[in-house]
Amino acid sequence: MEIRLLRAFLTVTDLRHFGRAAEALHLSQPALSKQIVALETSLGGRLFERGRHGAELTAFGEVFLADAQALVRDADDVLTRAREASSGRRGHLRIGLCLSTLTLAPPLIAAYRAQHPQIGVSLNDLSSAEQTRRLFAGKLDVGFLRLPASAGLSAFAVIDETLAIAVPQQAKWKRLPARLEELNELGFISLARNKGPGTAAMIDAWCAERGFAPRVIQQADDFQSVLAGVAAGVGVAFVPSRAEHLLRDAKVLRLKDASAQWRVGLAWQTQREDPVVMRFVDYVRAATKHGAQA
Repeated sequence: MEIRLLRAFLTVTDLRHFGRAAEALHLSQPALSKQIVALETSLGGRLFERGRHGAELTAFGEVFLADAQALVRDADDVLTRAREASSGRRGHLRIGLCLSTLTLAPPLIAAYRAQHPQIGVSLNDLSSAEQTRRLFAGKLDVGFLRLPASAGLSAFAVIDETLAIAVPQQAKWKRLPARLEELNELGFISLARNKGPGTAAMIDAWCAERGFAPRVIQQADDFQSVLAGVAAGVGVAFVPSRAEHLLRDAKVLRLKDASAQWRVGLAWQTQREDPVVMRFVDYVRAATKHGAQA
């Protein structure tokens, strides 16, 4: 059953006049009459009684009216949902987060959802390497990760990040010691290399430049466990400086060298055309006042 025929029926019902209904629908009166006849033929009954003063519903038309209204309303709802999906205002986003963005990204996402309540969101706290794998596998839509992004991903910078050394609150150091070997007195708690290969490579390079070999006394599978160990006084650890907000009973000694700095950005698959993703990308680009391709 064609929705346009139902709309014609409802318009004549509302205006109770074929001429006025034809004008409202931008049709000629003969064209409207043909549509009503076609609908009556498909239904097997007359819908209107025509008189000198207009058109009145037949008993059959009265019975059919509620169903016609429901069908048109459902069609309008389907069309609205389809338009929202095609424009990126309805759908679901799987977003990857890294430790450096745990204070920046959640407020951004919450504000975005307030503006777009038809967008569902799931958050995943993952290393940049794991986010990259999931983006290419189609298991993640966008990710806040270490730049530069891999080939095949588009990205722009969101924040600058710096490597730091977290030490227990009671430790004697207030700044990075001139003799790095002093840090080995406590020893280092290290994130397992496969959990953060980008960070591990940066730590290796920074230490190699200074001829320093950290004495690793403990390994952990996530940064939260690393930070907990530092807070407990077990040892010191290399961490992203923005992890400072997660530290209690510990302090952060920032490394100011250029080799200890990197950028974190928002990345997505270049070849993937998804209006939900691109609407979120545009929002974050504007909200962070960045957007230079990285």
